Amino acid sequence: MTESVAQEAPRTLWIDTLINKALEGEGISRQEALELETLTAAELEFLFDGTRRVREKFHGRDVKICSIVNAKSGRCPEVCGFCSQSSAFETDSPEYPLMDVDAIVASAKEAEAFGSNEFSIVTSGTAMTDRTELDTLKQAIRRIKAETKLETCCSLGLMSTEHLKELKEAGLDRFHHNLETAASHFDQVVSTHSYNDEKRAVENAKEAGIPVCVGGIFGMGESFAQRVELAVDIRELETASFPVNFLKPQPGTAMEHLELMPTLEGLRTIALLRLVNPRLDMFVCGGREEVFGNQQEKVFSAGANGILGGNYLTTKGQDPKRDIEMIESLGLTPVLESTTK
Repeated sequence: MTESVAQEAPRTLWIDTLINKALEGEGISRQEALELETLTAAELEFLFDGTRRVREKFHGRDVKICSIVNAKSGRCPEVCGFCSQSSAFETDSPEYPLMDVDAIVASAKEAEAFGSNEFSIVTSGTAMTDRTELDTLKQAIRRIKAETKLETCCSLGLMSTEHLKELKEAGLDRFHHNLETAASHFDQVVSTHSYNDEKRAVENAKEAGIPVCVGGIFGMGESFAQRVELAVDIRELETASFPVNFLKPQPGTAMEHLELMPTLEGLRTIALLRLVNPRLDMFVCGGREEVFGNQQEKVFSAGANGILGGNYLTTKGQDPKRDIEMIESLGLTPVLESTTK
């Protein structure tokens, strides 16, 4: 539907057209996605009824829960304006070397106990290249696979295909690597590497035969059109899942002055991502509690079928029991164990 037709036709009919296209698994076009910025609050409520149906079509009533451990923290040489772990900023972010195998495995078991089905090991730094650290990580992955039912994931920066193949052999199920933001906004966020470097890390994981979880952070001064740009770019990468983060401005960082994204705008953003990428697993992660507050259940109507449970990298999350209760109160089912074992 062209822009002029969309304006002439009743808006609900146009929204239905978008929903039907997404239900077919195709995903809406860039131009159609851009039009979502113009929807009023009442029109968005109508839209969310449709994005709920899209979620249910491709993901049923299951809600996946992922947990992370901040296994190595601080003093990162990269300059990313949102990140309190960058050595360029003076923050209260914790600093410590890579945790040992026992500590990583213990964190995984704790995550499984409260209901996670996926566990991600996250480390600071440009990339993990140190042989001792890689061997520690491989041992931890092997033990997690042997001693839990969790899917394993890692977020390790700009990794090479060779090192990722080693991790896959150890049992790594997924690799996580955010593009952070749209290519056209990237230099306003990161100054020490390029958007192409980020995409290359994603392609390296795909070449290693590992499904890739690729998303970004929203609310970093980007335009709505740039959110569309990122959503379409990720669709073209043909990745496995989309982690949706919202900026929680951290004191001391370059973005400490930015405001939290308003709740309705956060929901509009999730709906945009679902309609562009109807088949992808979509997890709402960092900033969930701050942006959505007592309306967190609405992220599932907007199109999310997963959340990050427990704590984040450098900030606390809400009690995991509350997440489980919220999911079950909606008549949805938290996925409590891996589907790959």
